[in-house]
Parts: sequence; C-alpha cells; structure tokens
Amino acid sequence: MNLPALAQIRRIARSGDTVRAWRMFDAAGLLASDDREALSLKGRLLKDRALRSDGGERSLLLAEAQAAYMQAADGRRATYPLINAATLAFLNDRPDEAGMLARQILALLESGAHEQETRYWLAATAAEAHLLLGDHAASQAALAQAMAAAPEAWEDHAATLRQFSQILVRQNLSPALLDHLRPPPSLYFSGIIGLPDDEGEAREQIGALLDDIRPGALFGALAAGADILIAEMALERGAQLHVVLPIPLASFRETSVLPFGNRWLDRFHRLVEAADYLDVDDGVSHLSDAAVTKAAEIAMGLALRRAEAFATQAHALHVGRTPDTSSPAHRLWQARGLPFHALTLAQSTPPPGSPLAAAGNAAILASTQPFPDAGHGREASQTASGIHVLALADIVAAMRLAGTMLRTVPDIGLSLEYRTRETGVPIDGDDGLAPLLARAAPAGSICAPWPQAAALDLHDPAFRFEMAGEVMTAYGDCPVGHYYPPSD
Repeated sequence: MNLPALAQIRRIARSGDTVRAWRMFDAAGLLASDDREALSLKGRLLKDRALRSDGGERSLLLAEAQAAYMQAADGRRATYPLINAATLAFLNDRPDEAGMLARQILALLESGAHEQETRYWLAATAAEAHLLLGDHAASQAALAQAMAAAPEAWEDHAATLRQFSQILVRQNLSPALLDHLRPPPSLYFSGIIGLPDDEGEAREQIGALLDDIRPGALFGALAAGADILIAEMALERGAQLHVVLPIPLASFRETSVLPFGNRWLDRFHRLVEAADYLDVDDGVSHLSDAAVTKAAEIAMGLALRRAEAFATQAHALHVGRTPDTSSPAHRLWQARGLPFHALTLAQSTPPPGSPLAAAGNAAILASTQPFPDAGHGREASQTASGIHVLALADIVAAMRLAGTMLRTVPDIGLSLEYRTRETGVPIDGDDGLAPLLARAAPAGSICAPWPQAAALDLHDPAFRFEMAGEVMTAYGDCPVGHYYPPSD
C-alpha cells in the first residue's frame, strides 16, 4: 500500500477539500482496494461528502461510507471501523442497525479479544457505543474514563467530541452537554512596554482574566512589560507557552527587553527556556511596526489553528494604556467576531527608545514557470537562477491571484512568502524563501513556509495550509505547508 499517497490524501481531506481528496483517491486506483487502511480512508471521505450533501444523496453516501468501514472490519476483531459503521448507520436513520453494531462492539470490548488499541480509544469507543444505545449515564462514565486515561490528548478528545456532537444533534439533544469536556481554549496575548515597579494592579486584572479564560496554551511575543507578565502568570496556571518573535532572538532581546532593565532580562530568559515552542523571523533585520504586525498575525493564526484542532475556542488579550490605538492584527481578529479582551492600565509609563524602522509587509509569489496571464496587470521579475517572482502588498490578494493562476494552468506549482521589507528597499528576487520553495511546490499547489502560512487563518480561513514536512534550502530545513485551491 502506498502510505505516502494515503497520508497526502488525508492532508487534503483535513484541509476541507473533500472533492479533491476523493479525486486523488480515485486517481490512485484505491476505489476498488481491499486494503484496510484504504477502506477506512474511503469511509472517511464518503462520510465527509455525505455531511456536505442532503436528501437522497446524503443517505446514499452515508450507506457507502458504512459499507467501506464494514469491509475494513471484515474478518477482524477491530473496534475502530465497527464504531464508525455504527455511527454512520445511526446518522442515516438506521437506529436498529446502529444498536446491533453498538452491542456487538460492547461485547467485543468486554471479551478483551479485540485488536490492540490505546486505553483512550477503547474507552471512547465504549462511550460512543453507549451513546448510540441511548445510555447517556454509561456514555458519560466511559468518556470520563477515556479522558482520564489520556488527559492531554487534546486532538483525540476533539475528534471524539465532534463525533458525539453529531449523534447528540440526531438525538435532538444539545452538543452543549459536552462543553465541560472540551479542551481549554487558546489565548493570543499582547501588551504594553513600561509597567511600573509595583505590578500589583496589572497582576490583579490579568490574573482575573486568566482565571476566567483558563487557557491551555498561549501565543505571543515576550517584550518587557505586559507580555512577560501575562506569560509568567499563564505558565503558573499550567498553560503551554508558544513564543513568536518578529525578529531574531538576540535582536529582540536587545531592542525589546534589555533597554528596560535587568529585571526584565532575567524573566525573559526564564520564559524562553520554559517555552514549548519558539519561532523567530531570521529574515528581518530591524524591528518595525510591520514586523510586529506580521508576528502578531502568525501568533493569532497559530492560536486559531490549535483551537480548531482541539474543538475549542480562541481568545485574544491585549493590555494597553490610554490612549491606545487598535493594531491591524487586533482589528482583523475583532472583525472575525472572535473573543477579544482589552485591559487598560491606569499605572503605566510610556516606553523610551528610538523610533521603529519604517517597513511594510509584502506577499511574494514565485514559480519555476512564467506566471500565466490571470489579468493581474503586474510585471513579474526573473531571478538569476530563472525563478519568476511577483510581489503584492496584500497577502489575501496574493492568494486569490495564485488560486486563479493554478486554475488557469493546473500543472504549475507556486510558492508564497510573507516578507517584511524596509521602506525604500526594493525586493531582491533571489533573496528570501519564495524562490527556494518554488522548486518544491507540487503541481496545482501553493507551498509556503510554516508557521508564516498560519497568518492566513486570521486573514481568511478559506486559505488553509496543511503541514507537509520540511524542504531543504540554503537556509537549512524549512517546515512548509501546502494549499490546494478548492476543486470546482
């Protein structure tokens, strides 16, 4: 079995492009495969198609998905395909058939003579079977047992809760019954530089909000002041810290931490050591509003991505002073209608220091082939290595244009880089990652550095990149994501 092909199809399915994933599955010659992995993926794809359909088509696709899972379970004592088949029968108005399968699954679990699975999935499978049989007390008990077995397996929890929500809706019950089991939310944080020596007021207000939100992970930078204080207090409450810096670590320390005193420097170093994740933009030389904005957008995108993966919420927290103007990233967040918490501190001191560099953000498209005429009216350049490069001021406009190009010429691949450049400095086509990644872009896709591409989760979630491993470049191994325009 071609496992890389199955993994790629799963990535496309996770991106929401069910039509393309199905076409790839068909093109790979897997429709008639009797391989259990292929059959399970076939069932998943048919289910995804069914949930986007209605009426007779929905019923037919649900039945085909159930048949694929039943075929995957044939001759095996496997709980995974059986529980999926049972739930599909229930969603397809076949409660008697679903009940028969659910009882078969519970008997199989009780016997212990089943294929090996983790403690979490065995208990979650029992919970789902009980739920299909209408025994909500037994389902709740088994689900609690599952989550106790793997308390931090948040992605597994999220997959279970999504499936349970579909069953509850079919039972005319509210999915809100599961809210107390949902993973803790994500939190993007930002704040002012220039806290007073007495941090009492800030600690009281920030602490009250953190206790209310109870984040499981937070995303942001670590400038001296509110950033560092928020991160410290969230870590004390058990949250994971994901740091996204707009410039290299040493440069950020010199510009945004050290000028404000050694008390901040020591705290900064402790947080960097405690962080679960650290991302810096090594391609930016000087701190600027544009670099700060881009880093904020990336951090927000990562918070949104985690919330989606864990079937929970994403919040944003900003600690400011009067008068503060809303940042472009904050305005994008609020325009999406996402939870935003603003704290204004009466006691704060304006930050000293030199003005930030004048710069802007640009979206760089690159291709190994000439760009097709998509009516963009812009003149592309060509690098010394033969890569065609096009710069746009707006990343969403760049994605729309790239999508049009790929639909015009489906066999080309494009790369996208979200780059900060100082005002008055022209773009050098040979610099940056876009020309390097253009050679690695699969046909019909856009390849972008990760986590840069996460900024699009904030700008426009329709442009969703899926992680696709690493690409070797002159700058080292570069994590990348791939985006495939939706099929017609």
